[in-house]
Amino acid sequence: MRPPLSAKFVDKAEAALVAAVEVYNKPSFRYREETFALLAINAWELLLKAQLLALGGNDPRVIRVYESQARTKAGKPSKKRRLRKNRAGTPMTCSLHGCVTALDMHATSRLGPDLKANLDALIAIRDNAAHYIHASPLLRKQVLEVAMAAVKNFIILSTTWFSRDMSDSLSLILPLSFISGSRDVDSVVVTAGENRLIKYLQRLAAADSDAGSPYSVAVRMQIKFERSKLTSASKVQITNDPDAVKVILTEDDIRERYPWDHKTLVSKCVERYAGFKQNARFSRVKKSALDDSRYVHSRLLNPREPRSSRMNFYSSAMLDVLDKEYARL
Repeated sequence: MRPPLSAKFVDKAEAALVAAVEVYNKPSFRYREETFALLAINAWELLLKAQLLALGGNDPRVIRVYESQARTKAGKPSKKRRLRKNRAGTPMTCSLHGCVTALDMHATSRLGPDLKANLDALIAIRDNAAHYIHASPLLRKQVLEVAMAAVKNFIILSTTWFSRDMSDSLSLILPLSFISGSRDVDSVVVTAGENRLIKYLQRLAAADSDAGSPYSVAVRMQIKFERSKLTSASKVQITNDPDAVKVILTEDDIRERYPWDHKTLVSKCVERYAGFKQNARFSRVKKSALDDSRYVHSRLLNPREPRSSRMNFYSSAMLDVLDKEYARL
């Protein structure tokens, strides 16, 4: 049995979004932001048309553009409509905004304000591409937040409407490779055209949104380290390699990863191990892990003084080391 026309549009929409993400994942691709916007808008237009087709019994006429004939032979306004065609003679279909307007007529498929604002942001990025040669770090940051929301919204909506699982085709979405790093983007000088676009995107993102909506205008990414035993989990390794992707850890991030001081570690051991004592044996085990960042973070009490005394903080993984030495209760 041949798949319905709406399913073919969903397939094309998914392919367009995957292409948009793959382009955006290339940090050396100079036209990345603009290309992502172009492909993402195409993906969204195809997805919305797929829903209109599904609602209209897969009749292609529901997405075609018709126009009224100007006059009848008697010179009166005509009620008949004719199909609008492009220069190649192919029937024209509704634009992204036309799809949004058409879906507003269906209560179950009406797009919320956050989703519409995100689409407006994508269109603004596309339409203003001619006003800048290379996107500044400030504009890239703004586009990143819009792009992440666009991908998130697309996945949620395609799942809601068509039960489409995109986990296989979008296994990695907008990774760390394109983040500008620790540069203070707020201090970057931008052109007048960029500045207008940035302020417009910021206004869209700052507008009141529906607290109960799963959709977003923009998404801000934060990096957090968590232990995982999943074989599919991303691996992060601390290194001195200057070419490695840089991730900045704040003091709060470090304390979250290494929450225990010496006193807390001892109390955990007393609760966990039979006959535990704080003696030379315990000191030896601790010392064996001092140089391993998985277990211990050594901090200067005075960061500005290299000769200052140090204080060690321990991660919960330190118990894995101690489990090899002590018998648990």
